[in-house]
Amino acid sequence: MTRMTSPSDLRFFRELERKGRFNLLPSECWWRDHYEFLLSRGYQLRPRYRPGWKPSWLETDIFPYDCEDAHEHIAVIDAKRVQDGKIVAIKKFSADSREAQIGLMLSSSERLSDPTNHCVPIFDMFVEEDNQTVFIVMPLLRRFNDPEFEHVDEAVDFVRQALEGLVYMHSQNVAHRDLSDGNIMMDGRPLFHPDGFHPVQQDLTARDLSMATPRSRSDVERVKYYFTDFGISTHFEDDNRPRLVVGNVAQEGTIPELSLYIPYDPFCVDVFTLGMTFKRNLLDVYQNLLVLAPLIQEMTKEEPEERLTAPQALEFFDRLIMTCPSYARRWRLYPYGERTSVRFTRDIRSVFRELSYLSGSLGSTVKALAFLPFSAASFFLFTGPGRYLLRLRRWLLG
Repeated sequence: MTRMTSPSDLRFFRELERKGRFNLLPSECWWRDHYEFLLSRGYQLRPRYRPGWKPSWLETDIFPYDCEDAHEHIAVIDAKRVQDGKIVAIKKFSADSREAQIGLMLSSSERLSDPTNHCVPIFDMFVEEDNQTVFIVMPLLRRFNDPEFEHVDEAVDFVRQALEGLVYMHSQNVAHRDLSDGNIMMDGRPLFHPDGFHPVQQDLTARDLSMATPRSRSDVERVKYYFTDFGISTHFEDDNRPRLVVGNVAQEGTIPELSLYIPYDPFCVDVFTLGMTFKRNLLDVYQNLLVLAPLIQEMTKEEPEERLTAPQALEFFDRLIMTCPSYARRWRLYPYGERTSVRFTRDIRSVFRELSYLSGSLGSTVKALAFLPFSAASFFLFTGPGRYLLRLRRWLLG
């Protein structure tokens, strides 16, 4: 833990404490008041939410943000499942919440057994004593692009999982209606094993709040992506009912047909929104994902009836990817605006990754070269293999 040696720093944070900067927020007080109830259901909140909590850094010279109990929660609160110590997320709803009903329906044992189901699973559900508040327990997730994608095949895997999840969800007659960036998450545990990540400050480890160093998606067992937040979703239980809705609430601000008065097809909205998510986070960010451009164009057409359906989008995507050579899919991603020094070093690492893949095992010497400091990497770059690398990069980028 960092200790504050400067008297001015100590005075600054003492003043923040006096002004209540580290007090519980009003929304946090609600969770504090339900600490014992949640514990009785088998879920223990962090020390910050225990009744009678006092900051652990008070009367010390410890930097407050180095203490776990200084970190506030945002919306969905985290808790430890007492049974096995697993960190989970807990969300509360009113008893008549449509989101809880749809989530439970999609989390039946039969549906969860389908690997193409990418709707966030609900582990548990219980009701407060007054029967006015419903709690659901879900896995602790993080944004789908945090950490960033590193290789083409990682982005391709994300797109395919999202599309197969869309096909599954629509097959269950559920339209999400808000499939934008904030509602697509991933189970990041494989990337942060064994230290984990803090549930609020997710760039820090859960163990000691040091800076987390995630592994590449390509180096772990497949990461799974999930759709979350079914707050404005619609489940069409009656097959004879027109599959139309009204409403103009969505994170994606470019959906052309949203209306409070004119009914529209929410399944077409899902296709458009997911296509825009691909465009904003993949096509507009990386130079060598142009293979996705035709798919995104077909998913985001102005007229809803001209867009691909979810099954058509998945089939279209699979045909596109078949035209992309396997070595191009294994190559690293090229962000727009990447600095030259960073680009060269990453290119060299990608070359050795490809060589390692082709050979199966090149030995520790070759693997170590992939992590040379830039000075050594630069020397390599301007030798014969380096010139080959430049030609390879130009070819991959077209």
